Amino acid sequence: MDIAAFQAAGLYDPDAPTAGDRLALLEFLDERGATLPDIAEADREGVLFVLSAYLAAFGPVERVTLGEVAERSGTTPDRIRRMLLAQGIPVDETALLPAFVVDDAVAFELGMGLFGEEETLAFTRVMGASVARIVEAAISLFYGEVSPTMAVEASELVWARANEKAGAVFALLPLVITHLLEQRFRLDSVRAASTRGDAVGQTATVGIGFVDLVGSTEWAEQLSLKEYALALSRFESAAWDIATGHGGRVVKLIGDEAMIVAESAETTCRIALALCGAVADDAGLPGACGAVGFGDVTARGGDYVGPLVNLVARSVKVADEGSVVVTLEVRDPLPVKTPWRLIDTGSHLLRGIDTPVALFALVDTPDPGASVQA
Repeated sequence: MDIAAFQAAGLYDPDAPTAGDRLALLEFLDERGATLPDIAEADREGVLFVLSAYLAAFGPVERVTLGEVAERSGTTPDRIRRMLLAQGIPVDETALLPAFVVDDAVAFELGMGLFGEEETLAFTRVMGASVARIVEAAISLFYGEVSPTMAVEASELVWARANEKAGAVFALLPLVITHLLEQRFRLDSVRAASTRGDAVGQTATVGIGFVDLVGSTEWAEQLSLKEYALALSRFESAAWDIATGHGGRVVKLIGDEAMIVAESAETTCRIALALCGAVADDAGLPGACGAVGFGDVTARGGDYVGPLVNLVARSVKVADEGSVVVTLEVRDPLPVKTPWRLIDTGSHLLRGIDTPVALFALVDTPDPGASVQA
């Protein structure tokens, strides 16, 4: 370790009260392959002790300029800027980029050649947003579970060692994500093949559902931030497990509301009712209600949009606690004999919807042989 170089870079002052701790940290990072520029950059950002997590997850990484990336990948700096912005990476003309950005740029060019520039940029934004959420969740996990166990007076070296362990676990994520991609692609490719492609996305005929926690604003005001976060986590977990178990999918979670999708109206109803039941069984959550529609939507970027989505999202406000309201397009194809009962709630004027919408409340009935109509 070149102590003089660290001194010259302003990273080490032998006369500082914490000189011993800082030198031990620099030696720790040096042994793990950290370069002087990497250490200097982390120190400027005040996160020197976090560098160990990055090294444990990815190892030492060669850094190159934007121009070098363009030259090695055979593309232009402007294309790389667009790619990085789509990935959610801020572009600093003077910053050194990881050398693996060259491979990303090559893949980006191949994608644009096959799908078109704007379509590839849109897909890149989906990946960037997804990865950002994964990383934020990983960081929250560390600071929520590991950080509270650390002594307030812990040195930077102690923090660096803890971060290194977290980084070693994080290093396994690329492999896990690769496995998930394979399984997800296998599951979804058959469904995707049945959709109708168009210029702006894919039109899919699916069941769309929303399940909302009832009175969540007042409920949340009675809880601490940690209690609220844990309660929402249980709701999200229940939504994910129930939707997956029935062959559906949670499209997204919007605060205290879950948006779900499934191939059939009946399956979407089963998911929505089961989730309402799971919420009712959790004493720490308020009640829940839901709405389900069926029809054509535009599938784009892992999300679903269109008039049907807006209609179902608005319809949730009509549902009573514990029930799920459905549209005519859901009611008509349901089997005559089901464990449910349908109650006509009349026509409703919904915000943002021009014409009145007929909605039917779907509730569980103890008689499994009861007719779906009531």
